[in-house]
Amino acid sequence: MKEILRVLSRSEAETKKFAEVFAKEILKLKQKTAVVVGLEGELGAGKTTFAKGFAKGLGIKEEMKSPTFILMRVFRSPTSRGSRTSGRHFFHIDAFRAELDFSEFLKSPRNILLIEWSDKVRKIMPKKYFQFRFKHIAKNSREIRLYA
Repeated sequence: MKEILRVLSRSEAETKKFAEVFAKEILKLKQKTAVVVGLEGELGAGKTTFAKGFAKGLGIKEEMKSPTFILMRVFRSPTSRGSRTSGRHFFHIDAFRAELDFSEFLKSPRNILLIEWSDKVRKIMPKKYFQFRFKHIAKNSREIRLYA
């Protein structure tokens, strides 16, 4: 994978806003399969904060929490036109403790998978996906790198 973007986020709010903007761009993609976004970084690096902003960018109004104890949460996302019936499915997956078989979810272009700890399931990740790597820089600052 090639690094295509590097961002320094100085707050949770900046991380959420960056993720929100990225999610809105994802909705514009024309795909034949699901869009997959992998998040990597140590505990507390900003993965769940990013997921919250990403969900907001998809139009999801429900509160986002880390799926650590349930492993996966599924949300219905309205499209950019706001139609509930033509929305997409957003899968928020935590791969830290388990290897889930999410291959079935990869088939539909209506699906968007955001996988925290994607490095734990790298062998079952699709060939093409967006990979974000998070690194602590200071108490509130994170370096976010995007690879594709």
